Formats: sequence, C-alpha cells, structure tokens
Amino acid sequence: MSNEPTTTDSTRAGEGMEASTNTLKIVRIFKAPRELVFAAWTDPDQLAQWWGPKELNTPREKVAVDARVGGTWTATMVMPDGSMEFPTTAKFTRIDPPNGFEMREEPGDVFPFAVTVSATFEDVDGGTRMTVEQHFDVESFDFSDSILGWGSSLEKMHALLDS
Repeated sequence: MSNEPTTTDSTRAGEGMEASTNTLKIVRIFKAPRELVFAAWTDPDQLAQWWGPKELNTPREKVAVDARVGGTWTATMVMPDGSMEFPTTAKFTRIDPPNGFEMREEPGDVFPFAVTVSATFEDVDGGTRMTVEQHFDVESFDFSDSILGWGSSLEKMHALLDS
C-alpha cells in the first residue's frame, strides 16, 4: 500500500475522509461553535448520544471523561441485545479547550497496538471545522471498517450539533 492518501467516495458516510497506510484523517464542518463541538467529545451526556455506529448503543453509564492531561476518556459501545461490548479507553496527552485535544489508547483487546486520536476545532463561516486524525502504531492498516464506523458516528454527531 502506498503512503499517498486515498480519498473515500463522496457518500455521506465517507465524506471528508482520507486514509494513508496507518492514519485516517477526517474533516467535517458543523453548524455549531467550537465550544459545542469540543463539548460533544468531552461531555459524557453528549458523547453517549453520538459515539459509535448507528447499529450500536453507547449507554450514558458506560461513558466517563476526565478532560485533563493524564485524564481518562472511556466510551463503551454495546450491541442492542447486550450480547457484546466494545470498550474504548484512552488517556489525554494534550487538551486545549475549545481548540482541540489528543488522546492515546494503549494496546488492548480491541486493537493489539496503540492508537492516537487528535482533534482540532477551527472557526469557519459561523460554524466549526473539525479535523480528526486517527493514527495506528502499525506499518499499515485497513481502514474500511473505521470509515464506516466513523461515518455513522459522525452522522449522529451532525444530528446532535447541527439542529
């Protein structure tokens, strides 16, 4: 696989996403100020409303955020019948409200390698440009499922923030 980024198709789910060998970059524009977009990531009540693909639930009691360097960010997606859970736990390595953050998930059950997620929020035309980069500490990674999952999650985020 080449290190050159490839852009996904123009469907809404893949809109604004490009992947290289080990990094997925997502750019979305929200009709909300930076403070609200930042809060959607760091306020557990809001995070529970949009995190995870539409086929899964993220119950409020399975979300916890300690938004400070060294603090933990946890969100657990659950199958509708409760048969399986998909936890994500990361530690903030940088946090700069409302401009952005970076967090790192250490190797675990979901991914056997570390994952770093960074997000920046910029004012644009009465809204916010959100840029998220998900970097996997491996030589290469197939982002097909990630693109679908992020796309579905971000549709829910748009519904929460753009109304």
